Amino acid sequence: MADVSFPVTAPRIPTYIYPAYGVASLGKVAVEVTLQLYLFDFYTRILGLDPILAGLAFGVAIFWDALSDLIVSAGLFAARRVGIAYTTTLWVGAFLLAAATALLFSPMQTDPSLYLFLHLLIAYVLVNTGMTLLDLPHSSLSAELSRKATERNKLLASRMGFGIFGLAIGSALPGIYLAMQSGESSAMVLSDSRRVSAWALAILVLVSGSLTAFFLRARERVTAHQVQSKRPSWAEVTRLFEDKAFVQLLAAGVIAAVGRTMNAALALMYYRFVLQLSEAQVTQAIFPVFTLSIVFSIPLWIALSKRYGKRVPAYVSVGGLGVMGIIAYPILPQGLVWPPLLVSIIGGVLCGAVFLVDSMITDLIDADEAATGKRKESLYFAVWKSGLKVARALAFMAIGLGLELIGLDLSLDVVSSSMQWLIICMFGIMVGFCFVLAGYFIYRADVPKPLE
Repeated sequence: MADVSFPVTAPRIPTYIYPAYGVASLGKVAVEVTLQLYLFDFYTRILGLDPILAGLAFGVAIFWDALSDLIVSAGLFAARRVGIAYTTTLWVGAFLLAAATALLFSPMQTDPSLYLFLHLLIAYVLVNTGMTLLDLPHSSLSAELSRKATERNKLLASRMGFGIFGLAIGSALPGIYLAMQSGESSAMVLSDSRRVSAWALAILVLVSGSLTAFFLRARERVTAHQVQSKRPSWAEVTRLFEDKAFVQLLAAGVIAAVGRTMNAALALMYYRFVLQLSEAQVTQAIFPVFTLSIVFSIPLWIALSKRYGKRVPAYVSVGGLGVMGIIAYPILPQGLVWPPLLVSIIGGVLCGAVFLVDSMITDLIDADEAATGKRKESLYFAVWKSGLKVARALAFMAIGLGLELIGLDLSLDVVSSSMQWLIICMFGIMVGFCFVLAGYFIYRADVPKPLE
C-alpha cells in the first residue's frame, strides 16, 4: 500500500455551500424530465417526423451520452493538471446545455424529413454533451469539497432536493403554458408550449449552473491542493472492476435504473388503464404528493445514516420499495385516489434514501486514494453514470418491445382485464423485482467506513 497522507484539514463547509452545490441540479433535472416526457412527442406527433427516424436519432444520442461520460472523464483529469477547475467545466456545460436545449425545441418550420432528423440528432447530441459537462464535475465535486461523511450526505441531499424541484418544474411548464391559452390546443399552440418552456428552462439552467460555479469556486480552491488528480492508465480502469464493493453498487444502480425507467414510462398507463384515474388526478394529486414525500424524507435518511451507516438504510429503502410495489400495485382498487396516494407517500419516503448510494461511492473513492495515492472521482462517476445510462437505454427498448408484444393500443380509454394484468406485471411486479434485486446487491457491498 502506498504511503500517502490523507488530509482532513479543510475547514468546515459554510452553510451556504450546501444550497450552492445543489442548485445546479434544479435546471439540469428540469431539462432531463422535459426531454423524457415531451421530446419524442414533439418531433413525431407535433412536427410530423417519422417515428423510425426519431428513434434512430434517439438511439445515436443515447449511445453518445453513455460514451461521452468516459471521454469527459479523461478530459477532466487533463484539465485539472493544467489548472482548470471543476467549477469552470461545470459552467461551460451549463452554457452549452442551455443553448442546446433552446435549439432542440426550436427547429425551423420546414419539410418534416431529413432536416428535422438532422436537427434532432445534432441538437440532442449537443444537449447530452452539455449535460455530461455539467453533471460529471458536479458529481465529482461532492467527493472533493469535503472528506467528512456527514457533510457529503448534506451535499448530496441538497443536490437531490433541488433535483426534485427541477422534476416538478420540467414536467409542469408546458401544461402551465397551455392553461394560460384560450381556445383549443392546436398543433401550433402545442408547439409553442414546448418551445417557450425550452427557453425558460435554458435560462434556468444557465442561472442555476452559474450560481453553483460562482459560489463553489473559493471552496474548491481550498480543497483542490489536497488532491492528486492524474489521468488513470488502462490498467487502473480495469482494476476499478476488481473493486468488489464498487461492482456490487454498480450492479445495484444498473438494475435499479431499469426499474426506475420502466416505472416512469408505465406510470400514466397504469393509473389510466388499471386504476381508471384521470390524468388530472394523477398529475395534481399523486405525483405532487410523491415528490413532497421525497423532499421531507431526506432529513430522516440523513439521521438514520448517522446512526446505522449508509448501507443499511440504503438496502432497506430500495428493497422495501420493491416489496411494496409487488404487493400493493396488483391490489389497489379502481376509481379511488386515496389508496394510490398512500402508496405514493410510502414510495416517496423510501425513494428519499437514493442519495446514500452516491455517498457510498465517494467513500470508495477515499479508500482507493488511501491505497493508491490518487484521486479518481471522475473515473468512478464516469463508469457509474455510463452504466446507468446504458441501463436506461436498454429499459426503453424493453418497454417498447413489451408494449408491442402485448398489443396495447394507447388510443383506447378502456382495456381488457387480461391487458390490465399485463400492465400490472410490468409496472408493479417486474419493477418491484428490479428494486428487490438492487437492494440485495447494496446489501452485499462492503463499503469502507467513511471518515467522520
